[in-house]
Amino acid sequence: MDLFDPCYAFHDADLLKAAGLFPYFRPLSSSEGPTATVEGRRVIMMGSNDYLGLTHHPEVMQAAHDAIQRFGTGCTGSRFLNGNLDLHEALERELAEFTGKAAALVFASGFLANLGVIGILGSTKDAVLFSEADNHASLMDGARMARASRSRVFKGLDDLARQLQAREEWPNALVIIDGVFSMTGREADLRGIAALKQRYRFRLYVDDAHGIGVLGPGGRGTAAAQGVTDDVDVLFGTFSKSFASLGGFVAADAAVINYLRYRTRTQIFSAALPPASAAAALASLRVLRRDGVLLERLWDNVTYFRDGVQRLGYHTMGSTTPIVPLFVGSETLAFTLCLEAEAMGLFVTPAVYPAVPAGHALIRTSVTPAHSRDHLDTALGVLADLAKRHAIPNVDPATIPPAREMDFQAALKARESGQA
Repeated sequence: MDLFDPCYAFHDADLLKAAGLFPYFRPLSSSEGPTATVEGRRVIMMGSNDYLGLTHHPEVMQAAHDAIQRFGTGCTGSRFLNGNLDLHEALERELAEFTGKAAALVFASGFLANLGVIGILGSTKDAVLFSEADNHASLMDGARMARASRSRVFKGLDDLARQLQAREEWPNALVIIDGVFSMTGREADLRGIAALKQRYRFRLYVDDAHGIGVLGPGGRGTAAAQGVTDDVDVLFGTFSKSFASLGGFVAADAAVINYLRYRTRTQIFSAALPPASAAAALASLRVLRRDGVLLERLWDNVTYFRDGVQRLGYHTMGSTTPIVPLFVGSETLAFTLCLEAEAMGLFVTPAVYPAVPAGHALIRTSVTPAHSRDHLDTALGVLADLAKRHAIPNVDPATIPPAREMDFQAALKARESGQA
């Protein structure tokens, strides 16, 4: 077998393009936060993770500009050697204070943080990893990178409890879970996991990429919202969502952070977070901590939009976050709806397997404080028109078993076999 045979046999994207259903890699020619320009058309942007609408905040943009003037465009090396800036250290101090942890460590990307930190912690002698089935890919890959003696997957709190019953205590175990699941907006039951932790003495790693900045008191995240911050041993966050930048961080006890600083390969062997990105993240954090109205505007908009799409007959899958998923089931229908929405002035994104189970495709929308009521009303008008054109299933996806494969892949196989 030629190493490249899977590359030559890959036709999914070509099939979607030929069918006029390809919804990916759409080039934006400009962006103003709540709106963007795609192929010359101005669209309302509801497909981003800019949950606080800070990517175009004047203080954030000015901070990035000032950092470039002071440091240039890049650090040209790892923080371990020549790339450590006072900006990085200021950001770490303020993140530790914000999250209620003793110390924090900043990485050049969120993926690198999860990959490296789980990789090194999971390589401790006799380590056992328990990872939620719906976790982000970076958490899954971190678990694969680890040299743990065992790695287990659990589906929900009851399944985790069942697996933990095999032993009286698990001091060598790390339970890994998203605080908010990125496609559906579902919050993890961290209170329930904290109760299990008190009983079984495992360590807890929470990826709160989609909770930090929007949930809990002052936007301190999912664990803070559920009152279990002290039960989280390692808290992960990212700058590419609420903090309007790029990069990621972990916060934990000082000894843990010191160990990770000197032992995490994705930290030591990666160039440092660029100056503009660090400055933008720091400025975003400061705006969040100072602007008490920001979260009020966010939740007013979220409630208004979520109530609106539910009245139109869309199932929002119980989300209680700025992520408002619209369940559609069919992958082909999800692609169709996204492209038709864009043509009508609304940018949204499809979520299909493996981000969600096959046959459980959804339209992922997100709401920010930067959206005006006119933006939201226009978006609701587009979604109303789409609901009239297409049969949108208003059912709980939990009642529908996953399909064996995505429907457009079945069409590809039929075409290749000469059946279509």
